[in-house]
Amino acid sequence: MKFKTRVEDFAVKLGLVQGISERRATMPVLSHVLLNVAKNRIEISATDLETTMSTWSTAEVLREGSLAVPARKLYEIVKELEGGDIEVEEIGNHWIEISASSAIFKIAGLPSDDFPIIPELHSDHLFSVESSLLEEMVSKTIFAVSPDELRRNLAGIYFEEAGSKSLRLVSTDGHRLSLVEKNIDSRVKFEKGFVVPKKGVAELRKVLKLTDKVRIGVGDSFFMAEGEDIVLIARLIDADFPDYKQVTPEVTKATLTLKKGEFLSALKRVSILSSEKTRSVKFVINKDGMTLISVSPEVGEAKEKIAVEYSGDPMELGFNSRYLMDVLEVISEEKVQMGLIDELSPAVLRPEGEEIYLSVIMPMRV
Repeated sequence: MKFKTRVEDFAVKLGLVQGISERRATMPVLSHVLLNVAKNRIEISATDLETTMSTWSTAEVLREGSLAVPARKLYEIVKELEGGDIEVEEIGNHWIEISASSAIFKIAGLPSDDFPIIPELHSDHLFSVESSLLEEMVSKTIFAVSPDELRRNLAGIYFEEAGSKSLRLVSTDGHRLSLVEKNIDSRVKFEKGFVVPKKGVAELRKVLKLTDKVRIGVGDSFFMAEGEDIVLIARLIDADFPDYKQVTPEVTKATLTLKKGEFLSALKRVSILSSEKTRSVKFVINKDGMTLISVSPEVGEAKEKIAVEYSGDPMELGFNSRYLMDVLEVISEEKVQMGLIDELSPAVLRPEGEEIYLSVIMPMRV
């Protein structure tokens, strides 16, 4: 294996896969990237056995071949070089020599046969989605993914077909749920819903930043995404996502409408003095407005009143302020609506308008 390429491009492509290769892997080869050199390009792949990313960089190929190279060390060397060309050559016994300007580095690698087999991408399972649209959908759901790895079915985002040309994403951690639905230009090719783990979704966002459109699909227990010169394959979570429709209230007794920016700013101020552990804020709601109250015996208390449109019965209830702020920060509309039933039932927060986006949040005792 021997090739020449541009330092800048090689560094960018190596940087893309750094989040997947594991520094303290149980299998040494998982801390490596696989360099596969052929046909005037370098294929760079990394995997942790659950998530795999491959990307390509153009090169002058002087000798074809492949080798697994320590991901972090290779990236640190290349990103510190000052531009121009770089030459990489396998010099025997799985070592490579890196030459750039007057600098020479030698690194011990591993045989390419030690690297796990990369799942194949079946293009007939894929359909096209605008990257900006999918990024928006992910941003509106990823914060509600459960951090509890023992609850595997909640540890990712649920993808499903909402119509022949409509895509739905749902996430929940048991205390809150977010759902977003968008129409797309292509026919959705999902036979049934599936859960993509949070790490897979995080790597998907890297792909979305690199291209205007991405092709996504599912097959053989893997989620697949293909952009320009980059492919992501993530193993699906082998667990059933809960029936989210059972916890989504179809009807609420009262609705309050308020300005998103004013609500978010007040929440940020009042929550400064909320409990560090619970982040709880009390809401006192009536026709005259809504008062936000936080009390922390060790720190102090805060209170602020904001104007709302509300015609229901007076109500007092509490919420985790962080949960509300997560939703408000990804809504672009000027006004939001909060549907309420009673002090013990979940509230439904959604933007005012036609967008299909909602967040169900369980109340707290305050």
